Amino acid sequence: MATFKAQVEAMTSISIGAATTPTEDELSQFLKDGVIDVTNKWLVVKPADADKFQRTTTSDSQGVGVGGSQIISVMREANADGSSDGSTVWRICRKIPIALQSRVVDSSSLYFATIYNPVYVIENNNTINVYPTPSSNNGIKVFYVNDEPRDITNNAALVHSHENIKYFPNHLVHLAVKYAAIKTTEAKISSYTIDEEDSELVTSYANTFRALKTEYDQTFGMVAKSVMEAQQPQQAQEQRGQMPNKRAETQE
Repeated sequence: MATFKAQVEAMTSISIGAATTPTEDELSQFLKDGVIDVTNKWLVVKPADADKFQRTTTSDSQGVGVGGSQIISVMREANADGSSDGSTVWRICRKIPIALQSRVVDSSSLYFATIYNPVYVIENNNTINVYPTPSSNNGIKVFYVNDEPRDITNNAALVHSHENIKYFPNHLVHLAVKYAAIKTTEAKISSYTIDEEDSELVTSYANTFRALKTEYDQTFGMVAKSVMEAQQPQQAQEQRGQMPNKRAETQE
């Protein structure tokens, strides 16, 4: 498989090096930005696909931080070490308002949390506290949408020399690369506009930019359209179920 740098160069006909415009470092940032942009746009249209971008962190203590990431689910062990396959010692935590935080630790309260009915709250800076409080054999797992693009092979921060993306659907990788190609072309056009006058070359890059941007935007438009079309039969069925039976009304 070709590196992301090679793929972008093939899309744009722009050679990228350590001191070019854009640079390899800038291309790496474009790729990271592309992963985040694709993730956000895709989940706006298909929020049920959040688990396809899922990352997991574990802890035996409170205050698990996931930054500004979307939380998918939180689980807590029930007095026994849970296996990674999700065996029954793991209990799903229910999210509660921060205002109930003091109530879930009060054994006389109706809101009291138990190992079989654990809860979680989101504190400042999007940190997560679970009740009953985590401890040894009572650890927690937090599933969330990844917002730190990484390489699959060595789990390093994503850069231009990589070929795949972790915590990201394989069938969407081409969109992250296309985003990087769009930004690469945009940067190249800007450099020519400022540094020299080469209208023919700038026009060529501008055409490439428009074509890539159109393809990128249309992809999400087509996905949104397919989702809406898939929902229409169900919505129509629900509406029919809510319509009054006029014949029955007349007979009454």
